[in-house]
Amino acid sequence: MVNGNDNLESLPWLVMYSNSGEISMLDFLESKRAECESTGIYDYYVPLDVTRLVADGKLVERKRLIAGNYIFIKGTREDILRLRQEPPFDASLRFLHPSSSPTGCIYFPDAEIQMLRLTVEKMDGAVEYFVPSSKELVVGDCVRVLEGKFAGITGVLESVKGHEGGRVIVHLGDILAVRTPRISADNIQLLDLAKAPDSQGKSYTSRAYKKVRVLIADSERLLEEKEDTGTLSEQSLAEANHLLLRFSQLNLTGKIRVLHAQAIYNILVAIGETESERFLRFKNMLP
Repeated sequence: MVNGNDNLESLPWLVMYSNSGEISMLDFLESKRAECESTGIYDYYVPLDVTRLVADGKLVERKRLIAGNYIFIKGTREDILRLRQEPPFDASLRFLHPSSSPTGCIYFPDAEIQMLRLTVEKMDGAVEYFVPSSKELVVGDCVRVLEGKFAGITGVLESVKGHEGGRVIVHLGDILAVRTPRISADNIQLLDLAKAPDSQGKSYTSRAYKKVRVLIADSERLLEEKEDTGTLSEQSLAEANHLLLRFSQLNLTGKIRVLHAQAIYNILVAIGETESERFLRFKNMLP
């Protein structure tokens, strides 16, 4: 049981599934959450497949558990074991075990569950849940959406060949995932480049160099404008700030990191920040 001095966000989410697939247990889970101080069940999340149809002239929603009948419960393993002794869970609720440990449990941190929930809340209409393949998760860059309805969402970029931007996959390991609609490249902040070769066979190093070379060229052009005119035009200032948003958090290593840092420094000089301001922003913006 969690006491008042503990941070509830530190509690893990356990992955469970229902043998029956009945959603009637949601009322039972809600009652346990309402009594969390005595039950130890602090939250739950049940991904649902919602179908809307017209019956007898009325719009009707039909809900069912998604494939896999997953149920995510926030609490300790001991509390959930106690919960499983009560009907209706005594006959239907089971722990999802990792393949490497038939008696173990699968946990997810609070931040990952909340990111999936937030993404689903922002969706319009039906949500398509799917099981992500290992390939989908290793070939995509780690990104954050900057603006719009999905602002703040982080996940793996699923790019489309020949198009900038792409859809962002938000996933819970290799168990469950959702995709956002297509996000434009200008609205994507790069956090980390995929280490695996992309769909065209380009390595991490070649892709990183290509992105940083473009960033350096842009930063030098902005710096040159600053030195020639004493200030950036309104359009150039907006471009500089947008480049900082998109690329300042990019996590790189080795010589590429040094080149990236130089490009960011050039942009900070171009927008007119003082040395002390550059130091503070540089420290906060770079990984």
